[in-house]
Amino acid sequence: MPTRPFVLAALIVAAAPLHAECPTSADLEAGIVLAQNTPFFLRGDFKAVDEGIVERRVMVVGGEAVESMALYRHGLVMTGEHSPTGHVEITYVDDLAGVYHLPDTGKAAISGIAKGPLGDAYVELELEYLGSSTLTLGECAFETWQVASSLKDRSGAGAVFELDYAPELGVVLGARLIGDDGSRSPTYAYQWAGTAAEIANGNQ
Repeated sequence: MPTRPFVLAALIVAAAPLHAECPTSADLEAGIVLAQNTPFFLRGDFKAVDEGIVERRVMVVGGEAVESMALYRHGLVMTGEHSPTGHVEITYVDDLAGVYHLPDTGKAAISGIAKGPLGDAYVELELEYLGSSTLTLGECAFETWQVASSLKDRSGAGAVFELDYAPELGVVLGARLIGDDGSRSPTYAYQWAGTAAEIANGNQ
């Protein structure tokens, strides 16, 4: 898990300059940083690793900082999460080709086994391409896929989220919970984007 110095560094992003160096997927090797300041502070640090992308996240609500870490084989396919509420690892057995070409395939489904505090469980990740858009984070604009994502168990139960995925970054920029009536409830929406190198240089 991230250390206390990471939490303190996370708070500095709240005062980051608006003229951010707009990151691309090429910056994932050194790291990119996304931040949200309202209605609560959230920082996500993303970095490329052999297994895909690792995310270290700090969320501050009511003055309390909560840290978590997640691993992705693809920006839309999380394979592990470590947080104060528990640790979950998911091993997918299906090919991800349909995920990489989601605008062409329209839908993709991959199955796997989730290992968590309650034992092993069969899960299926279902993704549906809803359209494309452009999101602006500070002075950086990113083309996005709008994707309906649900992780269901064998009974078919599972929440559905609408995600804003930026293929040029390889990460999700925002998420909304889709209700049974089709309503969208915001979960998070990043408002600033930069490179880890920029943050390091700015904090020297």
